[in-house]
Amino acid sequence: MTYILDDPRTWPAYKPLFITHDVGRRDRSTAVVGGNSPFGQRLLGIEEALELPSKLFGTALASALATIDRKHHSNALIVADVSRDNAYGEVLFETFGRRVIGLHITRNGDGTTLETRPVKGGQLPVYTIGRTYLLNLLHGELQAGLVKFADSR
Repeated sequence: MTYILDDPRTWPAYKPLFITHDVGRRDRSTAVVGGNSPFGQRLLGIEEALELPSKLFGTALASALATIDRKHHSNALIVADVSRDNAYGEVLFETFGRRVIGLHITRNGDGTTLETRPVKGGQLPVYTIGRTYLLNLLHGELQAGLVKFADSR
């Protein structure tokens, strides 16, 4: 397959591979798969965004996420929203181990404040980030052409 800068599906790998996990309460949870370009450019590639089945919580939700992770060779860094449910961070750590990083999305924060939460078998790092800060960061990266989505043709 030929490498196409604008199509992350043609990238041979991501450095590192991320699965970001937004935990829905009233709507569906999502998993976004992608990562940094393997060729040293400052680019973020988004390969796919998937809705997880509705009405899943705890272990069942983590299992659905694990199915996506296995599709990508079980080596992704899992970045998950643990804002509303501290216990879910524990479930994620049990499922994925030290590959989990938690995000506490709130009104304030720039993502540099680290809290380590004790979980069975270790510590879960959780970073606090403001929703507006996060969306402004994404918007800026999109405007600068630093985010590439998989070709949907």
